[in-house]
Amino acid sequence: MTVTTLKQALAAPRAALPGSAASKDVRAGALAELGATGLPTPRREDWRYTDLKPLVDAELDFAPRSPDRAALDAAARALVEHGVPTDAPRLVFVDGHLAPELGTLGSTSGIEVRDLDTYWLEREAARGARLSTAAHPLAALNTAYAQSGVWLRVADGARIDAALRLVLVASGAPKVVAQPRIVVEIGRGAEVTIFQQIVDAADTDGWLNVVTELALGEESRLALYRLEEHGLRHAHTSLLAVDVAARASASLGLFDLGGRLVRNDVDVKLREPGAALDLYGLLLAGEGQHVDDHTRIDHIAPDTRSNEAFRGVIGKHGRGVFNGKVIVHRGARGIDARQTSDNLLLSDQAEIDTKPELEIYSDDVKCSHGSTVGELDAEQLFYLRARGVDEEHAREILTTAFATTVLERIAAPDIRASIADRVTARLRTLAEVSR
Repeated sequence: MTVTTLKQALAAPRAALPGSAASKDVRAGALAELGATGLPTPRREDWRYTDLKPLVDAELDFAPRSPDRAALDAAARALVEHGVPTDAPRLVFVDGHLAPELGTLGSTSGIEVRDLDTYWLEREAARGARLSTAAHPLAALNTAYAQSGVWLRVADGARIDAALRLVLVASGAPKVVAQPRIVVEIGRGAEVTIFQQIVDAADTDGWLNVVTELALGEESRLALYRLEEHGLRHAHTSLLAVDVAARASASLGLFDLGGRLVRNDVDVKLREPGAALDLYGLLLAGEGQHVDDHTRIDHIAPDTRSNEAFRGVIGKHGRGVFNGKVIVHRGARGIDARQTSDNLLLSDQAEIDTKPELEIYSDDVKCSHGSTVGELDAEQLFYLRARGVDEEHAREILTTAFATTVLERIAAPDIRASIADRVTARLRTLAEVSR
């Protein structure tokens, strides 16, 4: 293991970067751009409430080795403990490295799997689609240091019946910075469900910095659910970048239950007429936790639709952040965009910063946004107490009802049940420490 600070990692020579010789130029270029732009600080508006200083100052391993037998065994146990079915098609990453021996995707009809370097070479040939380093600095760090990744292509017209599981596991090795890159291209008229699960085999002081890119072809359908269950010492940063073509629809459900320092960026571009997005999420934060969800939806083309709804439940000494921005570009008429952020504080020592935003540069649009922050309703508590429910149970009923409203939007029954069980257990813990 070679540990270094983030600042030292940014100054690493080209030869020290991982990956094949074919990807070195891309990696070194991303690192140079990040060095010129600088790491985000609270002085930047988009990072006003989230400080990366604990990660900047920590000594971490930015180029961890492939997992050994002990790490793979720990990951396998974690898959069982978190209820990942053995018969479901899946790809598993351990400490940022693809672990083929734990995967079951095999030759699933309609899905092509390619390596990360192939993706980079072919994408760089097209140039224009690169992620902005200024907008997504930690994605540039991922580009430079991604140890492993996959490029999945769903064939035109394919209907993938079983949900594809992408499982990211921290083996428990200390100080590891895992930075996998996942790219999914969905062909014209194809339909697929993806369940991205993020789990830890042990609670260590690691950091997951993952980038997931999704490109939806015309008239395609995607449902993606992400469940993050890091231990309370683990850091998590992510970018989910989604590009939606004409008459395609994406349904994205994001659930954050763990982690010490969590920052999620979601960047969706409704690029062509008829593109639609359903985006919803739930963030839970208790003592010592900071969870920050930043979303941006660009209505670039006319006749596009987005519906965004996030809920937060914050326990004692926890902090949540939600910043959602919807931008309607010039000439994008006939837009329907809705955004809500509703938050529940379980203690006087809980904190939430919420900031829904609209920027509209076109006429003939229907847009709305709003946010709420509050405690449990005293009248509802009284109603339950008057009917013989003790206060502790009454609070649990109301808190669970508030949070699980979001879960009703999950279309896959087995995934909905699995996430609901995890959410309920985590809510119970938050309630206990918030009394």
